[in-house]
Amino acid sequence: MDNATLTDVSLAQLRRFAGMPDENQDEFLIINQIRQSDLFYYPCRLDAVVLAMCQRGSAMVEINLTRYEVTNGIGIINLPGNVIQVTHVSDDFEGYIILISLEFLRSIQIDLKNVLPLYMYIKNHPCVSFPARAVEEISRFYHLLQQCADDTRSKRRTEIVKGIISALIYKICDELERLTLPSEELVGNRREALFVHFLDLLTEHHRQQRSVGFYASRLHITPKYMSSLIKEVSGRSAAQWIDDYVILEAKSLLKYSDLSIQEIAYRLNFSTQSFFGKYFKQHTGMSPGQYKAH
Repeated sequence: MDNATLTDVSLAQLRRFAGMPDENQDEFLIINQIRQSDLFYYPCRLDAVVLAMCQRGSAMVEINLTRYEVTNGIGIINLPGNVIQVTHVSDDFEGYIILISLEFLRSIQIDLKNVLPLYMYIKNHPCVSFPARAVEEISRFYHLLQQCADDTRSKRRTEIVKGIISALIYKICDELERLTLPSEELVGNRREALFVHFLDLLTEHHRQQRSVGFYASRLHITPKYMSSLIKEVSGRSAAQWIDDYVILEAKSLLKYSDLSIQEIAYRLNFSTQSFFGKYFKQHTGMSPGQYKAH
C-alpha cells in the first residue's frame, strides 16, 4: 500500500498485507491488535463491513474525511465504500476489529440496510459510544467468534462462525436501536427499499454517473418520481445525494492520491478539467487546486 494513494482494498489483500494465512478466503477477517501491522494506516476504501471496539487507550480515525477520537467503549461500524484511515494509536490501545465481506453477509441472509433508520444512522455516525454493559456483551461474541474461527478441527466451523456473526450483528443492531431510536418502531416499506437501492447504485456508479435519469432508469421509475420519493424519505434531493458522493470522492482523491487535477477530472467522468473545477467550486467554495493545497 502506498501512503500517497487512495486504494480500493479487498479482504484478501488485507490478509496478504498482514501476512495472515488464507483461511476463510476473503469472507471475514479478525484482528485483535491494530498495532500488529500497518493496516488502515493509509487511506483505503474497503469492500467490507468493519466492526471494531476500543477497550482501552485511544485512536484517531478518519472516515470520509471526518476525524473521530476512539476511546474506551466507542465502537466503529464502517460501511463499504467509506474511505477510512487510522492516523494515530496510543501505546496502551487494546481492542479488536472484525471485517466481514458483503458476500458473507448475504450468505447468512444478513442485510444491515433492511432497517433504513439504523442504516442512515450508521452512515452518518460511524463511531458510537456504547454503555459498559453493551461493550462487555458484544465483546463476548467477539471472543467466542475468535475461538471458534481458530478451531481448525471442527467439521462445522463455517456454520458455527456464520451463526455467531449473525448473532453479533443482531446484538449490535439491538444496542443501536436502544441508543438511537428508543421509542420508534422500525418498519421498512417499498419507498425506503427503493431509497436504499438508490444508495447501492450511487455507491457503485457515482464516479461515472451524475445524472438523476441514470439512477431512475436502473430503479425502473421516472426521474420525477424518484426525486420526489428520495426527498420524502431522506429530506434531501436525489441530485444532492449524487453531488455529495461525487464531491467526497473528489476530495478524497485530491487529498490522498498523487493524481493530477486533470486526471481526477477524467476519473470522475468530467468532460474537461475546467468543468470539473467549476463543479467543485460550486459545491465547496474553493477550487480543486486550493483544496489540494490547504
